Parts: sequence; structure tokens; C-alpha cells
Amino acid sequence: MTGQELTGLGCLARSLAEALKETGSPETSAAVRIADGIERALSQTRTLTKGLIPVEVSAEGLMAALTDLTDSIHDIGKVECTFECTEPVLVADNGTATHLFRIAQESITNALKHSRATRIHMTLCQNRTGLSLSVSDNGTGIRQNDAPGLGTQIMRYRAQVIGADVTVSSSNGSGTVVTCTLPQRNDNNE
Repeated sequence: MTGQELTGLGCLARSLAEALKETGSPETSAAVRIADGIERALSQTRTLTKGLIPVEVSAEGLMAALTDLTDSIHDIGKVECTFECTEPVLVADNGTATHLFRIAQESITNALKHSRATRIHMTLCQNRTGLSLSVSDNGTGIRQNDAPGLGTQIMRYRAQVIGADVTVSSSNGSGTVVTCTLPQRNDNNE
């Protein structure tokens, strides 16, 4: 609703700016600044919305959101980040898809913050027993004595909410692998 309102106001402001320009009005620059400000506000609104609802409400939404996530990390240029999904994995329940996305996002964030990784690889696959989401990096790994951090605890909580399981495996110096497995449900949500 807010986005639609801003779009309408932006069109009105651009029309006003054009009309003022045609008459040679000194207020033209103010109208242009207003129109530009509305466009910036609309862009920020879209960014916030994308953060709140990262997965489109469609069965293909998770695959698209994970592709966007890895592309955005890869575009930063510091870390090679790839996503592999050899066959379509359809997740009809948007809540489940959003939890899976957030687990992937947290895994990547942890790799970027803590592991000094230069490569992060994510896979999503499904077979007759269920779905598997895996994020691996080539970073420093986690020492065995390290207690699970808040991010890992949140990932495990999200997995529990959707009936999945998260494992974190690591060897000091050889990277970390976070795997979320979601068993096939009888209600055909996946």
C-alpha cells in the first residue's frame, strides 16, 4: 500500500516538475527535488520490504531468493559465492521457505564474519526423503571447544519450527558446512 502511494505521488511530482519547467517557473528545481526524494523513499521501502519478506509467495520463491542472496554476496567481490540447485525444489509453504532462506542467510553471514572464507558454496536439493540445504565455506573452521553462537542457536530454532534439523560440521582450518535437512511431509507442503 505504501509503495503504491509513493509511486502515485512520484508520478504527480514528476508531472508537476514538467509543467513548471514548461512555464519557466523558478520552482521547477524544488519540484524535481521532491520527485527525486519520493523515488529514493520508494526504493528504500522496496528494500525494507524485501528484507521482511525475502521469499516470494510462490513454490519457486526459495530458489529465486537463494539465487539473489548468493548473487548479492558475489557482487560485493570479496568472496566467491555460488548457488547450485540442479533440479527445481518447490517449497509451497512460504513460512517454511522463509525459515530456510534465513538459515542460509545466517550461514553465509557467519562465514563472512568469522571464517575468513574466500569461497562459499550453497546447494539446495530434494529427493523422495526430503529437502537438503547446505552452505559450505573454505574458511578457518570452528574449533571444537567453541560453544554454539547465537546465530547457530537461531538457525537451530528456525529449523525446529519447520520440523527440520541443522548440523554444523567443521575442522579447524578446513572450513565449515551447515546442513539443514527437512524430511518429506505427508501434507505435501514441500
